[in-house]
Amino acid sequence: MSFLSKMFATSGGSNSVASDDHWFFRTMTPTHAGTRVSENNAMTLPVVYSAVGIIADSVAQLPIAVMRAQGDRRDEQRDHAVSKLLNLRPNPYMTAFTLRDTTQSHMLLWGNGYQEIRRLGNGTPVELWPLLPDRTDWHDSNDRARGYYTTVNGQRFSVSAKDMLHVPALGFDGIRGHSPIWMARQAIGLGLALEEYAGRFFSNDSTSGGFLEHPGKLSAEAKKNVVDSMSDQGGLTNAHRLKVLEEGMKFNRTTIPPEEAQFLQSRAFQVQDIARMFRVPLFMLQDQSKDTAWGTGISQMLFGFLEFTLTPWLLRWEQELTYKLFSAAEIKAGFYIKHNVNALLRGDAQTRAAFYTAALNPSTGFMSRQEVRALEDLNPDDTDNAPLAPAKPSPSLSGDVPAEMPATSSL
Repeated sequence: MSFLSKMFATSGGSNSVASDDHWFFRTMTPTHAGTRVSENNAMTLPVVYSAVGIIADSVAQLPIAVMRAQGDRRDEQRDHAVSKLLNLRPNPYMTAFTLRDTTQSHMLLWGNGYQEIRRLGNGTPVELWPLLPDRTDWHDSNDRARGYYTTVNGQRFSVSAKDMLHVPALGFDGIRGHSPIWMARQAIGLGLALEEYAGRFFSNDSTSGGFLEHPGKLSAEAKKNVVDSMSDQGGLTNAHRLKVLEEGMKFNRTTIPPEEAQFLQSRAFQVQDIARMFRVPLFMLQDQSKDTAWGTGISQMLFGFLEFTLTPWLLRWEQELTYKLFSAAEIKAGFYIKHNVNALLRGDAQTRAAFYTAALNPSTGFMSRQEVRALEDLNPDDTDNAPLAPAKPSPSLSGDVPAEMPATSSL
């Protein structure tokens, strides 16, 4: 069985990245909130799942083009092998969207995204395969054979640096990215603790904890009977039912009820804190409790999301893809990778119309009709591709009267 076949043959068990006996669960120390946080269980927190999905889906949906710079011209090379690899089918099992979406989510959770490049004998890349980020790492052996290794089904494989696409998140050594989940584990741990607290609160008949006070002394067996009796009366199935306290017992509450502990406010703050961690606007996480920064309108906030959240990720992708997927000769000839962010900036019809009107302005515009049609996925028409020329002033507006026009007498 080949290396790639083995990678996709695994399905659960101790080798599954999602299994409970994964090494990360055994070595992760509890957070201050008492919960254990890993890249896997962090996704059970809705705000983390949503933030990761928003960024990964946004990156994966953007059109990605092979461009060539020649002098002042920038032309897309749609027939290039790399263009087909990035936009059609990177491997027999995945679409281009799925591969990029998966790798970007690895970067957001583990801090590193890895793809192995499979090449023909002449070096042309023909397939891209994702590698599990917790089983893949950089190594620099004593013989200076720099590269990567990855583990599949307990077997370790080496991958040369030139055949590994590695896109790291923010890090300190310039090679490996830090896991955002690990760096923000205290905030995520508190969010998980609040989720668990809410669940246990409702499972205990929506009541806080406390103790039973008896006027006399109970034997060990009597205490056990009381505990068993109260346990049988708890839970959601017994909610709103009458509870009976016998022999003069009284219930004393010892914990602060959720409304007094500002439980809802704490949960809302954790959403904001995790949104801050991923740099995702609150309105994109369905949080409408307050206005966010980056402007007063949705358009301004979307522009801020593109500029400050997506653009750094896109630059990481573009630089790594350009360096690893093109030969030295192609790079010298001007080939490079570029995302088309216009898909996120198009907005509604009225906003696009205003933009195109300004872009086509004869005096200050910078686009032609054909370029506008291309952005709207329309076929070229018969109009000239040159920018519009400023219109000549109308005689009636300038006050000049042509010589051939007879003068009119005033009334």
